[in-house]
Amino acid sequence: MSKLIENTTKNKIIKTATKLFAQKGYDGTGVREIARYAGVNVALISYYWGGKKELFEGIINDIIETQTKYAKSALDFAINPEDLSKQDQIELMYRTIDKAIDYFYGDMSNELLTFLMHGQKEKEIFGNLPLFKYGIRVFRALFDKKEVDKEVILTLASIITLINSPRLMPNFSLMLMNQRKFHNEDIKIIKKNVNIYMKALLREHGLK
Repeated sequence: MSKLIENTTKNKIIKTATKLFAQKGYDGTGVREIARYAGVNVALISYYWGGKKELFEGIINDIIETQTKYAKSALDFAINPEDLSKQDQIELMYRTIDKAIDYFYGDMSNELLTFLMHGQKEKEIFGNLPLFKYGIRVFRALFDKKEVDKEVILTLASIITLINSPRLMPNFSLMLMNQRKFHNEDIKIIKKNVNIYMKALLREHGLK
């Protein structure tokens, strides 16, 4: 089997598995079902990954790798937010959120987004995502917290919800706009709404 055919086959399996995991959850999805819908021999999954657990983890690792490459175009994860001035922390916060919005409204498929949201019930996915992990560090530094506490977690969760809610409720957003996908002007509005929330949050904490 050539490298091109092998990569095509693996991508087909990953795409199918992502969709099924998103729809039915980890426990509700079987390896044979994945193989059947992907149109491949079930032995290939064992050959490439070893089993369902490894395939599931492979999807997560692929998301982490893709998100890391994407985020590094604007962020340097080696920078410790605690070493920055408050103004630099604020600017870093906005860059991190801006990059997260671009990521979630970029090439990410609906199946992959659903996988992330649904998969958090099954495994610790969000805690391993680079943008989420770095976001926690930024907010902890910004709020002068020595440890990650409820305020940091719930603030970041609120921002993630604000970012993702239009995509997670397509019948409410896209249908009402009579669109099939989000356009650049839509993303600008989402960024504007998130920035309004962030400015209010900063004022609440005596920051500008």
